[in-house]
Amino acid sequence: MKTGKVIKAFPFAFDGITIEHLAVGRPVSLPESTFEGLEKAGYLEADKAAAVKLPEEEQVNRDLIDALDRKLSTASDQDLKDIIARSGTPYSGNLVHASMVLAAKQQMLREMQGTAPIAGIDPNSGVTEQPLSAPGQPTPPSAAAAVEQQKAQQEASEKASTEGGENKATNQFGDPMPTRQPPKDEDLDGMKKDELEKLAADRGVDISAAKTKAEIIDAIHAGKSA
Repeated sequence: MKTGKVIKAFPFAFDGITIEHLAVGRPVSLPESTFEGLEKAGYLEADKAAAVKLPEEEQVNRDLIDALDRKLSTASDQDLKDIIARSGTPYSGNLVHASMVLAAKQQMLREMQGTAPIAGIDPNSGVTEQPLSAPGQPTPPSAAAAVEQQKAQQEASEKASTEGGENKATNQFGDPMPTRQPPKDEDLDGMKKDELEKLAADRGVDISAAKTKAEIIDAIHAGKSA
């Protein structure tokens, strides 16, 4: 670690997540490589009094912290999930690397403080949100958007079917989407007279002039075609 003070205000996130505004004159302590980079850029000034060589044990402790920080910061998302799962709960949340690094650090600290790691947890079973797309790449569609897209395709295919067109809509597996079939006409000849009268009433067909079952059926057909 290297200490000093801010000589030019700038925003900075000590934990990689929460951004703070560092005002001029504020004392800071950062990993040596980070401090030197900001120092060369003109944001920090090293504390000359702290330039004195540290005792060997303290220097080892600081080097250990820096090494652990670098190791976790460059670890893959899967490696971080494996570490977090040792807490007994798989990682859940947004797949932002900095958030996962922090959660992995917290778990490793618990283990160093004496908490036994828990094995047998699937590190990929947590509920996670989709990461943002890379610059220039389209945002992955959500499940809701995919459903809406399929619904629109199905409606278009049904319209095409009624107009004699071909059903080209497909589901997520590439199979044609089924179209709704028009309901089959009732077997009027097999219905009783009172059933025919009820059907005519439901359809709003006037059968007052019909005397026989055949006339009622003819009236229903005529009302349907009208």
